[in-house]
Amino acid sequence: MDSNQRETEIEQCLDDIREEHSHYTPISTDDLSARPSSSNVIVTEPDRRSRSSRTMNTVRQTRELKIETEIHNVPEFTNSIQPQSTYSHKTRPIDVFQNFFPEYLVQVLVEQTNRYAVQNKSNNFTPVLSKEMKAYLGILIMMGLNPLPDMELYWSNDPFYNNAEISKIMPIKRYKKITENLHINDNEKEPNRNSPEYDKMYKLRPMIQELNKLFQQETGNSSKQSIDECMVKFKGRSSLKQYMPKKPIKRGFKIWARCDSVTGYLYQFEIYTGKGDSMEDEGLGYNVVKKLSVGLPENTLIAFDNFFTSCNLMEYLYENQIFAVGTVRVNRKDLPEIFKKSQPKHLRLERNQFAAVTAKPITAIKWLDTRDVNILTTAHHPTDTVFVKRTQKDGTKNKVLIPTSIAQYTLTMGGVDHFDHFRSSYPINRKCRKFWMRLFFFMFDAAIINSYITYNTVHVASTHSHRNFRLRLARELISNYSNKVKRQVVFKNKMGSNFGVPDAIRLLNVGVHLPDEGNTYKRCRFCSTKKEERRTKIVCSTCQVALCAKKCFKLFHEASPQE
Repeated sequence: MDSNQRETEIEQCLDDIREEHSHYTPISTDDLSARPSSSNVIVTEPDRRSRSSRTMNTVRQTRELKIETEIHNVPEFTNSIQPQSTYSHKTRPIDVFQNFFPEYLVQVLVEQTNRYAVQNKSNNFTPVLSKEMKAYLGILIMMGLNPLPDMELYWSNDPFYNNAEISKIMPIKRYKKITENLHINDNEKEPNRNSPEYDKMYKLRPMIQELNKLFQQETGNSSKQSIDECMVKFKGRSSLKQYMPKKPIKRGFKIWARCDSVTGYLYQFEIYTGKGDSMEDEGLGYNVVKKLSVGLPENTLIAFDNFFTSCNLMEYLYENQIFAVGTVRVNRKDLPEIFKKSQPKHLRLERNQFAAVTAKPITAIKWLDTRDVNILTTAHHPTDTVFVKRTQKDGTKNKVLIPTSIAQYTLTMGGVDHFDHFRSSYPINRKCRKFWMRLFFFMFDAAIINSYITYNTVHVASTHSHRNFRLRLARELISNYSNKVKRQVVFKNKMGSNFGVPDAIRLLNVGVHLPDEGNTYKRCRFCSTKKEERRTKIVCSTCQVALCAKKCFKLFHEASPQE
């Protein structure tokens, strides 16, 4: 669309608005505290003779009310995510995942886990191998797909809970041993707490650095991204834990994230470790965006909420050829008077009206919906509008004319929420006391989600759901690995009550429990003890336990219910 057509459309929209709100009269730019209607948009520029005049609430030059059609050149934000590696329709989930969580990271887990087991003097610990560590990671993914209230239930003898695909991979004791000793960094090299080199994230630092590098390296930056916070639930003890009563997750770790606005792809994350993170006077929000935007290509649009937005931040990003849009708190410094709540009655906005002022490169827009919506942007013209559909109380849909900046903000801001939606679907979220384990699960989940999003660039998403992707990935990581050994049955005594079969199965329809002949001799579940071992080939067809045919088969099924 050429500039003439664009100007014509703008004029047509503005004429329609003027007719609708013709009872509003133009006001002078001498008083910026006035709130014009959408038919009388104020666009002002500050005098550039001094630094103080560059602030948006100081205007030295007075001019007639008019609507400018040009402020500064704004590019088209059309680039989507582009994988840097070559994939095809034959690419497997594990092929993509290994680019985000490569073999050397698995090897780090193996080496540090074995080292910590030695340092911790863990009893009866067999060193972990790479294949076993991959199988362990595969088990974590499967547990996220099939959550149970207690981890031990996956190995339960009750068929209602038992997960045969998990329990056949390794015994529960081995799983617990690996979890107990799992580590990412060498504890003996950790700096002293009083040392200037002390790092609160020391236990995770190698993986944080590698994953941030891989996430940005494997997929090119898109044109539209958002910056927001994620929460990782944790109720244990940690100085890093945050409490935010108004959030869905009230207690846990805060993570700053930069994601693609369309797909939710996570480019970069930073774990918040407390007030010490903010070393500059500009504030925490300013520093977070500044850090996460380092290395972004020119002509990228970033959206963030009112926690981050300020005039100084918008100017900093614009100087680095990065465009931004965000809601803003009315108590921020250097804001125009139109954002103030107290206004003369005859100048107050009615619903769906908006007002705008400009101090290059920043445009401030106030739109009245059910309540005030305040926006700062460097990527939108103050007079650009767009129709959106709004559902009314009676179910009907009406078209409402709103500023383009607000419509684009809504579309661009959802990247981190999209990522959180993926993360909450099948989370790797086992209870643990070690704070860093929860953060490790978050990073492992992030690698899986980014793999899935990248996988869908060459596959049809509808036929390869997130759930199926995770299941395939888990099975490919396990890859027929099994460390399962024959479990030795332990009995309390010769006539003990530890039968190993739930009463609901053992005593149900006893008449249909028929003896079958097995392939090998096994311990009799009823009479065999450590002191006197008795074996038989006879197996109950229903209970699937070995029982001596002469006496034990009958006595086992007639024994009183277990307490």
